[in-house]
Amino acid sequence: MCESCKFRAKYGRNISGALCLAVLLVFFWANSNPLGAQGKDLLATNGEKVEKLRKMNPFKDKAVKRYVKDSLQTLISRCETVLKAAYMKGEHVGTHYDVPGWEGFPVEEYTYYTGKDVKTGRPKKGRVYLLMPTAEQLAYWTISACWKTVGSLDYQYTNTLLRFIRWQSGAQFAVRGVVYEAMYTAGYYEPYVFKDGITVYVADPKMKAGDEQLAECSEEQLQFYLDLTDADLKPYTGTYARICSTTREMCYSWGITQDIGTSSFREGRSLSYMEVIRDLYKKALRSKDNELIDAWCNVNLKEYPYKGRD
Repeated sequence: MCESCKFRAKYGRNISGALCLAVLLVFFWANSNPLGAQGKDLLATNGEKVEKLRKMNPFKDKAVKRYVKDSLQTLISRCETVLKAAYMKGEHVGTHYDVPGWEGFPVEEYTYYTGKDVKTGRPKKGRVYLLMPTAEQLAYWTISACWKTVGSLDYQYTNTLLRFIRWQSGAQFAVRGVVYEAMYTAGYYEPYVFKDGITVYVADPKMKAGDEQLAECSEEQLQFYLDLTDADLKPYTGTYARICSTTREMCYSWGITQDIGTSSFREGRSLSYMEVIRDLYKKALRSKDNELIDAWCNVNLKEYPYKGRD
């Protein structure tokens, strides 16, 4: 018997117990830490600098005022190109001002169809509530985010941001409903359920489109997704928030102090992130700044690899 085998034979039971205890201690420590270790570290490395950036009003700066005067209309035209990628804006069903959590906002309901699906041999039907910015709003959000985070409105930065939004979301903020995406298999449109701008997971297995349905939602499921409440969900969300794939860690880096969990493991992706997304997006729709975009730019914009033109 080798030395390591002898060691395990003699001490294995004690080691297993010690490991179990260690795991439990780590679990309770992580759950008692309101931001998680990663969140606290991210906040500690930013501090006063980020707080100053968050409070900054770029539109008081002379250079920004000059850009708005000379280039805003051109930027708005570029934002219109981004909005044209909104593939879920199919048949407009109606405008709702009473969607829970979004009261007073003009949430638009759409019915849309995917392309021909490789498994069903036909398009798939989706229904969704969208709350999208206008081209002008998106232009102002772009100016604010680029100026705050890199201090520049150079084309390489505004284009990098707009190109990212275009390919990540088409600026489509899904308040409720199903988002079909062919992410992993070309032509196979898989359903992702959204609530408050992020992927969520329904608790009732009967309400989940599965392989036996070729991942095609029934009419009952489509309506269920529009009526979702938090009580219908598993206790975690996806990782990326619309419209700029903002993560919890990016929010922490931007000085968001609410406990929103961590992206590193499924159970850490707390439902509380939905409330933060909802509040920040509602705030953005009433202003020239979108902190969810700022948070992405603060981490990514300066070093993001894309520097070319469309």
